[in-house]
Amino acid sequence: MTRIIGRAVLAVLLVVGGIRQAAAADTTRLVVIGGSLTEIVFALGRGNAVVGVDQTSVWPPEVKTLPQVGYYKKVSAEGVLSLTPTLVMAYRDSEPASALRQVTQAGTPVTFFERSPPMVALMDNIGAVGRLLGAEGEAESLRRSLDDQIASVARAVAGKKARPRVLFVLNYDPSQAVVAGAGTIAGQLIEMAGGINAAENVSGFKPLNGEMVTASAPDLVLTVEERWDAVGGAAGMMRLPGMAATPAARAG
Repeated sequence: MTRIIGRAVLAVLLVVGGIRQAAAADTTRLVVIGGSLTEIVFALGRGNAVVGVDQTSVWPPEVKTLPQVGYYKKVSAEGVLSLTPTLVMAYRDSEPASALRQVTQAGTPVTFFERSPPMVALMDNIGAVGRLLGAEGEAESLRRSLDDQIASVARAVAGKKARPRVLFVLNYDPSQAVVAGAGTIAGQLIEMAGGINAAENVSGFKPLNGEMVTASAPDLVLTVEERWDAVGGAAGMMRLPGMAATPAARAG
């Protein structure tokens, strides 16, 4: 039985933090730059206001039909402005900074979100996005649900001594895989579930070539359901550079 686990959807994942919002904003047309920010907006029932997203926004499935404005580290100001948003929601470290300045100079406000500390920031952002979008009740329900799930996982792994090395793959192409390193919610969730983040030696979401994937020596590999389907399931995952030489592959 393969040890490469694909249909492990880590709900509302990937690196969010505390919001900074100076004044009430028009939230009727949103461009969201950051996969977990997009997930929060949809989880709070406000996805119908989203008119564009970045390339890390892969969940829920509805985002596949939305225009993209580039990777969050390579935002296109022209792409953002072409969607005539009333508000842009973005990570504080979205780049290039000049593109975001161009957006604000064109009269479109940008609300920034911080990244860390990951789990605390996630909970803070759910509440903050709820306030921003007028969905405070939905935000509180979501936070309670996540708290319950986290507590359930903690009970399940209490007392277990085995700690598998787990690699979370966010994205991939023929030459490399983008993985969750230290300081990410995905990495923290792995540790909370009793595992060891196989990419703990890198910070944030970083690309690894085949040699680095092999050296990370994961016992398990996780990805989001959308990517699992796109890569072709377990067989496709095995074809990623360096993956066939990992303990996860050999165990399968």
